[in-house]
Amino acid sequence: MRSMEIPHWKDGTTGRTEFDPSFLGEKVLSRTLHAAVVMYRANKRTGTHKTKTRAEIARSKKAVFRQKGLGKGRVRHPQVSQCRGGGVAHGPQPRDYSYAMPKKERRLALRSALLSKFRDGQVVLADALEFGGPKTKELANVLGSLGAQGSCLIVDGSPAKNLVLSARNLPRVTVTSVQDLNALDVIQHRRMLVTQAGLDAMKEVHGG
Repeated sequence: MRSMEIPHWKDGTTGRTEFDPSFLGEKVLSRTLHAAVVMYRANKRTGTHKTKTRAEIARSKKAVFRQKGLGKGRVRHPQVSQCRGGGVAHGPQPRDYSYAMPKKERRLALRSALLSKFRDGQVVLADALEFGGPKTKELANVLGSLGAQGSCLIVDGSPAKNLVLSARNLPRVTVTSVQDLNALDVIQHRRMLVTQAGLDAMKEVHGG
């Protein structure tokens, strides 16, 4: 794959730099990426949905009317599903939706997600994001100057505490390390800001 130019932020100024994403692979594996995103979203589900069965309805077991002579269908007690306020037949019950994919497939999905971001021009490089303290406004200004305001994923080798605190109050901005990165995080953010330390760690993890 040929190298490409991507935005590069250094010492408060924005330029462009050559980058070769070939260490992430030659093509985006869309099926593997889709399977990984579905898995991550399923694992986030709490599965606490619940409806009451007829055994759980708190009502008297007394028959609502006599069985014969009224010309109506037989109803034993009002807990049954055809009565208003009765139990639900075959309704949802609490369950665990989580499942796992092989580690090799998860890694391929992450590489495909990263490659798609680089190809679509949605990645910005930065030498470092260092703040003397929690500086939300400064970080917002940096993201704005890079065109990464709004939904943005900041990837660092080992995010500093001040960087995490600075981004904590910005909606749709997430700070993560390369080790904790997954395909869902990459896909659900519009832009991605990668520091030099994060890029070096990314190449080391993915064989660059």
